[in-house]
Amino acid sequence: MNRPASLTTRSSDGSSEGGALAVPVEDWSFGSLDGTQRESDELIQKFNGWGWKAAEFTKKEATKAALFKIHSPYILHLATHGFFAKEDPTVAQAESPLNERHSVTKSKFFKNPMHRCGLALAGAETTIEAWKRDEVPPVENDGILTAEDVSTLDLQGTWLVTLSACDTGSGEARAGEGVMGLRRGFIQAGAQNLLMTLWPIGDETTVQIMSDFYDAAHESGNAPEALAEVQRKWLIKIRAEKGIAQAVNLAGPFIMSSQGRP
Repeated sequence: MNRPASLTTRSSDGSSEGGALAVPVEDWSFGSLDGTQRESDELIQKFNGWGWKAAEFTKKEATKAALFKIHSPYILHLATHGFFAKEDPTVAQAESPLNERHSVTKSKFFKNPMHRCGLALAGAETTIEAWKRDEVPPVENDGILTAEDVSTLDLQGTWLVTLSACDTGSGEARAGEGVMGLRRGFIQAGAQNLLMTLWPIGDETTVQIMSDFYDAAHESGNAPEALAEVQRKWLIKIRAEKGIAQAVNLAGPFIMSSQGRP
């Protein structure tokens, strides 16, 4: 059976580790993720070998517009920077979401936790620079994919979404509303299984873990069990080579949120 898998990655110039940005909005910066191209190449080869038709978007092609044109993929893999900023008490209290009397990064728009976490796509760095000049590029393709944006994706029937980025499991708890973050966005969009991370991940080890995870998930058809098994094996392997602290740091951040079988 030929089941489509869509793969979206981003790679630019700069840092080799994909750190989620738990810093103020005005200090966000998105550098290079050198391992994402290798991750992309390996997964595309794997998908093709399974007889799946895979769509790949990298570098300048990995835009919000391209992502929103994808409808109900069997698998959506996103390898990029994640970001999450805690609420800034100095943010404007004005009624309008972007009050012209205040800087963009201090606007009421960022009072919403679903606007302060997300993923960086092509054009994100340009948008950050524009915000610093108090300019607001068109949000339709600004490279800043917020959790609220994610909730409007068409992922009905999508078996697996993998967020190969740092701290994508982060969120903010609101009384009576639960945790606001990427997890909520992807669940609202319809994803059945969502692989996230709890802290920064390194490129090289992540590429290998992702490859093993997809092999196990494809063989078993059970994404949560596949992740648990692969994670256990990698924890044992790295502990033997580098000690328990490195094992937990490199193989421990991955978690799975599953909505069960549709």
